[in-house]
Amino acid sequence: MKNIEINIGNACNNACQFCMIEDEDSRAFVNFETIKQEIFLAKKQGFESIGFLGGEFTLHPQLMRILKLAKLLGFKIIHIISNGRTYSNLDFLQQIVEAGANRFSVSIHSHLPAVEDTLTQRPGGFLEKIAGLKNLLALQQQGIIKQSICLNFVINALNYQELIASLRYFYDLGVRDFRLNFVWLFGRAQKYPQLVLSYAQFLPELDKVIAFSQTTGANISFEGIPACLVKNPDKLKYLGELKDLPTEVVAYNNTLGQRDNFNWQERKKNEFKIKHQACSACQWYNICDGVWKSYIDHFGWSEFKF
Repeated sequence: MKNIEINIGNACNNACQFCMIEDEDSRAFVNFETIKQEIFLAKKQGFESIGFLGGEFTLHPQLMRILKLAKLLGFKIIHIISNGRTYSNLDFLQQIVEAGANRFSVSIHSHLPAVEDTLTQRPGGFLEKIAGLKNLLALQQQGIIKQSICLNFVINALNYQELIASLRYFYDLGVRDFRLNFVWLFGRAQKYPQLVLSYAQFLPELDKVIAFSQTTGANISFEGIPACLVKNPDKLKYLGELKDLPTEVVAYNNTLGQRDNFNWQERKKNEFKIKHQACSACQWYNICDGVWKSYIDHFGWSEFKF
């Protein structure tokens, strides 16, 4: 299935320490007419799955019009990537679903309120997110939401030691799909050195997470973990890069507001990640994207055994 994501701008009600957006002056929305043109173009080009992200898409003043247009044009999947705070209003969430949204990814990074609110820099945000997540899961249990509800979790130095407890907490709420993204030293994250986490620190937790998945049946995938560090072929199926849909992205969130169109997987591999010259001898070379360049700038290659 062809998948496209449209970035609707940087306006957001959080200020996450690890956000890829650094420019505080560009926190605005893309106008409806521009998004409308992109939705029509995506349909013409044969995309069947469409996602909206930002920023915080649920704050867009033309949110319902955007969703209704995507539904009218017959997209099979209409996906919202959100921090989930606005879903705490059940009436509002039901309007979103009725307008056409049928798949949801919610960004929550700890089961501990103090950690979550520190990471997002929004006191009280955790309680709103949990209320919103519970509303989503209730609609899913009622059969009103038929696609997956995925929890997006950014692994960093403030939350990784409680990762299993967090997974258990959200699993017990009813979440069955988890995306665990290793923190990327990019954008605002560069201003918060306390978030820095090495692979060497995290790898002992990886086996625990995989064991949790095997025990519970939860669908878990990692992003940003090089294949050579996972090593065991049976564990490679947990690497999101190996099973993600190829995704086209359209964005206007640069400083000039110009249209940017790219394949995310290719851009990651060719622009943001790097491979050591010794990687060419690795058995995983052809399936691995490499390592974030900013990670190597910070830690170097010493923990990789060539």
